[in-house]
Amino acid sequence: MEERKVYELQAEVYKILSNPTRLMILDCLKGKEKTVSEIVKCLNQNKSNVSQHLNYMKAVGVLCSRKEGKKVYYYISDERLLRAMDMIKRVLFERFVQCGRMINGEEVTHLLGRRGDS
Repeated sequence: MEERKVYELQAEVYKILSNPTRLMILDCLKGKEKTVSEIVKCLNQNKSNVSQHLNYMKAVGVLCSRKEGKKVYYYISDERLLRAMDMIKRVLFERFVQCGRMINGEEVTHLLGRRGDS
């Protein structure tokens, strides 16, 4: 695969990570596959909007789906994406605290969901 194509594919994944709704979808799918209806409920957004995001994320390869009867279940194609997201989130929040911006250490702990892990 040519080098440019690799960068193009990488940029498509970054587009997913640059959209708050898509990040919320990934967060909603952590550890468990869900139907579109379950994801809609989790995000409290309309089905049409969520479906568009799911289709895009599936086309890029970040999500996979399986059909069971009339229901379609979505799941994250590779759990390493979640680890990458969590790492980026930690770096950002810790830098905000270090630079004295907007949030404090207690808020970082809450937002990161820390349970004594670093």
